[in-house]
Amino acid sequence: MFASRIFTGHKWLENQEISIENGLISAISSGSGASSDNFLVPGFIDLQIYGGGGILFSNHQTTEAIQATFDEHHKTGTVAFQITLNCSPADSMWKAVDAYSAYSGPGLVGLHLEGPFFNPVKRGAHQEQFVQKPSLDFLRELITRTAGVPTYLTIAPEMFSSTELSLLIDSHIMCSLGHSDATYSEAMNAIEKGVSRITHLFNAMSQWQSRAPGLVGASFDSDAWTSIIADGLHCDFKSLELAYRLKKGRLFLITDAVTNDVSGPYSFLAKDGRFTNEAGVLSGSSLTMIEAIQNCVQKASIPLEEAIKMATVYPAEVANLDQLGSIEVGKRACFVELNAALEVVQVWYDGKALLN
Repeated sequence: MFASRIFTGHKWLENQEISIENGLISAISSGSGASSDNFLVPGFIDLQIYGGGGILFSNHQTTEAIQATFDEHHKTGTVAFQITLNCSPADSMWKAVDAYSAYSGPGLVGLHLEGPFFNPVKRGAHQEQFVQKPSLDFLRELITRTAGVPTYLTIAPEMFSSTELSLLIDSHIMCSLGHSDATYSEAMNAIEKGVSRITHLFNAMSQWQSRAPGLVGASFDSDAWTSIIADGLHCDFKSLELAYRLKKGRLFLITDAVTNDVSGPYSFLAKDGRFTNEAGVLSGSSLTMIEAIQNCVQKASIPLEEAIKMATVYPAEVANLDQLGSIEVGKRACFVELNAALEVVQVWYDGKALLN
């Protein structure tokens, strides 16, 4: 395939021919073809997304929910995602693991368990009845059941003993700090012990105050990878801009996207462009990854190249996705074609065009 312009995730190339074999990029070389103002970027990666097409994974831990998520979100450029489970009881967690293992469709690269080891005062829209304190037995079972599954776990570090936290850090599970009222010291202790990720900056966490920097301050004072929801509702666009200035290449985008579904313990409905639960608490988002990129560029003064990296290169590094995140020989042929207005024109998944 020919592209007039490509942003590989690292640099711009012009007039390039991309050769693809068995879904992988086999060569990138100078070529010729019809000129266009459109350009190619790597396929987007979303590490926190709860469902799509009216099926919320937190209510239905099924392969159908995972497929519906891909079917909806690939249309806006997301080619890889971690299906995310709201804070849930153990049996739902195990069903989520089983659904991940049984899914044979496209797009799925991990399971994000958001909870249940939260600080209840920072649970946000999550059900308080499902919040649990960690125990060594439960953690060992979690580690055993998720063996072979790329698992991302959001935790409140202040709820853990040193032994419990070390058990998780030493396992295959990728831990992230969130839904936490941790002090700056508690958060930094977890980061220094090896937790290298923070979930949805500013939301459901201890804030940066004059006498208490909190988890927000710990993010800014560390190189921990930190996700952010760039929708203007979860954080003001000026806060997004300032966070970018402070975190630079360690800030990445998530959508936190949910879907209309009132069929289970999590009842989310969209109204006036925002999702809330029955209590009126902001609950996930209606954001798409291309909208997040547009907001970064158009409303937060973030350079286009950096906004694209925040949806591609950086989440690939965060989740150890070696074959995704950039356009390079040997990597999967997953691309998004954008026009000058930053609208999605076409999406390629392992070399196959997905949009009509």
